[in-house]
Amino acid sequence: MKYRLLSHNRLDRMYVFLRMIRHTRTKSKYARKRVRKIIHGGYNGTNKEFREVVCRYWKQYGEKPQKYWFDLYCVGKEAYDPRYITDPIWFRKIIPYFNNLVLRQAYVDKGMYNRLMTDVKKPETVVKRVGGYYYDGDGETAITRSEAEALCEQEEQLIFKPSTYTGGGSGVTFFDNENHDLSAGELFDRFTAGFVAQRLVKQHPDLARINKDSLNTVRVVSFRFKGEVHILSTILRMGGIGSRVDNLSSGGMSCRIEADGRLAEKSVNKKSEWKEEHPSGLKFRDITVPSFDKIIKTVKRLHLTLPYFDLIGWDFAVDESGDPVFIEFNVMPEQNQLSCGPSFGELTDEVLAAVYGDKLPERF
Repeated sequence: MKYRLLSHNRLDRMYVFLRMIRHTRTKSKYARKRVRKIIHGGYNGTNKEFREVVCRYWKQYGEKPQKYWFDLYCVGKEAYDPRYITDPIWFRKIIPYFNNLVLRQAYVDKGMYNRLMTDVKKPETVVKRVGGYYYDGDGETAITRSEAEALCEQEEQLIFKPSTYTGGGSGVTFFDNENHDLSAGELFDRFTAGFVAQRLVKQHPDLARINKDSLNTVRVVSFRFKGEVHILSTILRMGGIGSRVDNLSSGGMSCRIEADGRLAEKSVNKKSEWKEEHPSGLKFRDITVPSFDKIIKTVKRLHLTLPYFDLIGWDFAVDESGDPVFIEFNVMPEQNQLSCGPSFGELTDEVLAAVYGDKLPERF
């Protein structure tokens, strides 16, 4: 099987390919574990049904997907839906086709958001380290390390984030000037590859009441296809009681957001358990994401400013005044199929025909 990696440099292509192989192996093991934890092993359709419905569909593309992926995605359904995209196909085939991964790290570096996202509200950055250099909050003035440390020590609270190679909340550290285990200087030593130190966002009361300790964020996956930006999925990520991060891997929950901003009736947790209410006692069906329509409009507008990436995952918060706050974007986004259904929905056949055809996207 050949994979289309959009680069003219062999070393870059090999680097991207090896990262995707390692990532999809991990995801496959995770999927198998999740299927085992789901009651009765997920959908648990017969091998005959899987061959006739799923294997026959994917045979036209030269793929032989594993059954456990569809058992996972089709849990609670009455039949297999072959339009689901397995994570190996998503990360090895779909993402490299639509996104120029060689340019990935330069674009998703949080230290460069002030250059890329100039007309959207963002968390206030106090200090950042980019390419080994320290800058003040606006990113225009280079400063020394001692000056950077002094700026941080003047703040009551900050959140430190790695500026590159992030995911799942990995490396995120909170700094409290009155009660901290690590000084600003010690945190600088920890984030040698680069970081941003930002003031905490004060979120909207409607989201804070779910869990006040975490910044509960909206995850949107958008897809530019044939000149139009489509919204593939939207979920609200919520931290667990006492947790300061909202990631599912850290004990949080994720719930599908309907088109009108209301949450779906049930939300899923790390154990693949479906719950009707948050540990705080709030029922998900009673929650509406404030300014959801503004977030969607902002995502569609911003996506058009990023020419090398057609598939993007976006994280947004909503501040006290109801304004969307851009947190970050990811050009190797996870799929939200367990909560939201097949990634491409009615576009699936058309998308797969393009991916498995002979022609590259015109811009490449």
